Amino acid sequence: MIEHMLFRFRAMSLPFQTLLIGAVFFTIYDLFTYFGHGLGAVESAIEALVAALIFMTAYYFTSVALRSRSSERRGKGLRKKR
Repeated sequence: MIEHMLFRFRAMSLPFQTLLIGAVFFTIYDLFTYFGHGLGAVESAIEALVAALIFMTAYYFTSVALRSRSSERRGKGLRKKR
């Protein structure tokens, strides 16, 4: 079941992956700040939104960098000549 979910997640486009991961992060962090730190609903939502945007930005640019590096390595036995 988890393997199927991970396979479906990896098959999604990168912007949709980023949005989905950001929504999950926002929900968890919002609940944590609301119940764990005792912030009000609005303050908790604003803090969670800022944190989710930072997380989504880092996830997106890291994924773009890793995908561009892995595409360079395609081809069995081929090495870059320096």
